[in-house]
Amino acid sequence: MFEIIGLVIAVSGIAALSRGRGASPVVAGATAVAGWFLIEFVGPVVAQGEGRFWLIVVAWAWIALVAGFVRFVVGAGHPRPDGKWNCPNCRYLNNASSVICEACQQPWRAKA
Repeated sequence: MFEIIGLVIAVSGIAALSRGRGASPVVAGATAVAGWFLIEFVGPVVAQGEGRFWLIVVAWAWIALVAGFVRFVVGAGHPRPDGKWNCPNCRYLNNASSVICEACQQPWRAKA
């Protein structure tokens, strides 16, 4: 039960981060959940029940890998803000890691 709650929290964070980085939150979330599901439930069948602890560790490492990819690779070509920034279009306060407005999808622009 706690693992499912943790998964929901982690995937929600990945989706929010991917939205702010300009990626599809559905694709990022689905990739995280699909990998976790395959490792957690197909892994024991392939490994014939051996090493259940390590399968859990690998499943959560997959979640961390997807989150790291979204954070450091997606949107890497966009200019980065120095801190939190207000969208000039809708005035939404975005996080420093967001290169695209989370509310209206307008890209961040450096002030001239």
